[in-house]
Amino acid sequence: MILVTGANGFIGRSLMAQLQRAGKEARVHHGRINNPLDLRPQLEDVNTVIHLAGAESRGRNRLLHHVDIEGTERLIEECQRAQVQRLIVPSRIGADHNSLHELLRTKGEVERLVQKSGIPYTILRSATLFGHGDLFTEIIASLAIWTWPIVWLPGGGNIVMQPLWVEDFARCLAASLDRPDLIGKTITLAGEEQLHYREIVRQLLIAANRTRLPLPIPLLILHPVSRLFFRWWWRPPITHYFVDRFFVPEVAEFDGVLRHFGFRPARLSHHIAYLRRSGLRWRLFRW
Repeated sequence: MILVTGANGFIGRSLMAQLQRAGKEARVHHGRINNPLDLRPQLEDVNTVIHLAGAESRGRNRLLHHVDIEGTERLIEECQRAQVQRLIVPSRIGADHNSLHELLRTKGEVERLVQKSGIPYTILRSATLFGHGDLFTEIIASLAIWTWPIVWLPGGGNIVMQPLWVEDFARCLAASLDRPDLIGKTITLAGEEQLHYREIVRQLLIAANRTRLPLPIPLLILHPVSRLFFRWWWRPPITHYFVDRFFVPEVAEFDGVLRHFGFRPARLSHHIAYLRRSGLRWRLFRW
């Protein structure tokens, strides 16, 4: 039996579909991740936990610490009690408990907790994930609609990224279940394209059938501007975690997915047709 935390989230929806197609029985975690009374009965007869739950989308440091760090601590304690045999945990490229960036510092601390737990683990670090319902491509395209006739390019759009399709990442998570050779390892996965942000934006605008004039903006004003416009939102579409992407390059080996899981990840342009749907302009206002 597999327990999946955060199964209703962006990665979780894709993962649950992958597990269903593979014929693997998975239990969806319900309740608060840092409540032992919720966790304990759901861990009965569970051998493996895939821990996806996190608060990045809320954009609040307090919630990030409460859900990601404290929640992982409670989960590990209950997994030890239930004698769970394996933890599979997604993370981020650049995760480091000494990082200057809150999200990467939190991800690094989660990794450290998992590594010290004594439970056999696999950590899959990923580049920025894209796909239907994401907080990356859809936010960029929706924001471009509202900023007509321009589109913002922080730092001139020179930051390099290797976006990875969420379905490919979910496929790797599911495949890890049958890979004992990955136990005790931290694997880095990214797309096979190294794209400047300005090229990513260009491809997204083409997919969304929009034309905008690129406007470079200095990185120095990025954090103040994002706080001014979005900090007051209960679930801001653009958070300081999103902004931090422009200060920490997300680059990795091109063949990580192929080398570890035997398939080539999809190209960005092949899976962004969802940006053509109607109603995309309201994506910024959806919680």
